[in-house]
Amino acid sequence: MNIVDRVIRVPYVWETLRKAGLLKLRWKRDEKRMRKAKEEIDARLARKKAAGEKVNVVFICHRPPLWTTLKDVYETLKADPLFRVRILAVPQRNKIRGWGYFHEHFESEGAEEFWAGENCVHGYDYNTGKWLDLRTLEPDYVFYQQPYNIARPDCLLSSAVARYAKICYLTYYVMVDLEPRAEQCTPVDFMRDLSFYFAQNEDDRKFVEGRLEKGGPNVCQIRVTGHPRLERLGENLAGKCTLWHHEKSFKILWTPRWTTGEGNCHFFTYREPLMAWCRAHEGVELMFRPHPQAFREWRSTGELTEEGEKQVREEFSRGDFQIDESRDFYPQMFSSDVLISDSSSMMIDYYYTGHPIVYCASNGVNDCFVERLKPGMYWLNTWEEVEKTLDELYAGRDALKEIRAECARKHQEAEGFGATRKICETIRQDALK
Repeated sequence: MNIVDRVIRVPYVWETLRKAGLLKLRWKRDEKRMRKAKEEIDARLARKKAAGEKVNVVFICHRPPLWTTLKDVYETLKADPLFRVRILAVPQRNKIRGWGYFHEHFESEGAEEFWAGENCVHGYDYNTGKWLDLRTLEPDYVFYQQPYNIARPDCLLSSAVARYAKICYLTYYVMVDLEPRAEQCTPVDFMRDLSFYFAQNEDDRKFVEGRLEKGGPNVCQIRVTGHPRLERLGENLAGKCTLWHHEKSFKILWTPRWTTGEGNCHFFTYREPLMAWCRAHEGVELMFRPHPQAFREWRSTGELTEEGEKQVREEFSRGDFQIDESRDFYPQMFSSDVLISDSSSMMIDYYYTGHPIVYCASNGVNDCFVERLKPGMYWLNTWEEVEKTLDELYAGRDALKEIRAECARKHQEAEGFGATRKICETIRQDALK
């Protein structure tokens, strides 16, 4: 892909060109391509059905902590004799200071090791810098973990893969209330190449329909299924956590946002007073769980040097402080006593533990991210408010406990369960139609 095509895939560039009407010729060409590709894939599936051949499904995976979204879908399809299911483990581009995403440096996030025990194929040779041609796996359906083309190589762009496979996608985060960031998380250049989008609810469906209209012609079908992560929580899949130091203590899980660019990351302002509060109270453990992009982002912006990162890691390896970068966060989540966070999809999962959430609305940001669940959260704007609330929770006084349980119950009823079954049945019906 040349530099012009690469730049066009930057979200704000795409939107500017769309509004100026400069994408119409590209859309006309792409519509013809998409319709032809869909016909060829359907014909191939029909031949496989007649011959009794397996349908190939490939999950393109780069980030282990996001596996909670797709794991049950993968396991269900793998157990179905109709399908042959594999994982393609890949690295991705990350933003480099001064370069943005316009470089050819691909960095592993541990995908190769994490999925080693599965039907896993390595998609990238780190010695030669060469990519495996996905077409050698003969995929009929492809699931992506995230929708960001700008972070992928040319051979794995949605526009390239959609030429020979049907792309399926559901958001990697649990959506409660729609917000401005939802547009950033549903880039039009990716969404328009989908064959299936699995919506969490009716609001999600309507929102994505609007996004697809902006993207010009597409072949995407939207199915309202719910979200598998909520389904797993509904089944109360809580594992035992061996990371805490003491069985009986006041355990704080801390998940600050990965970027300060949105004005709602409290890592740098609350870090020292939070650690001081923990030291001043007996039997308190603090587990810092950074976002996978956090340290990389803070280094790229100059907010944290390599030496500064080393210092943070050392601080959280002493006493009852620790840093958790493990793949699965459910054991830590269910075994903690309180979550301190700002805008993070993990809060939605945490709501179902029944434990209190201290939400840090840094700099007074009126964040509508979890408006529906807001009544059951401690929504705080200053460290003084956070400190006072921690004092109350430490003393065993949780004023919002009943309200939080009612909010969780209503949201669970509204979303329902059975998401995994609905998603897999959609793929099965399409393959056999």
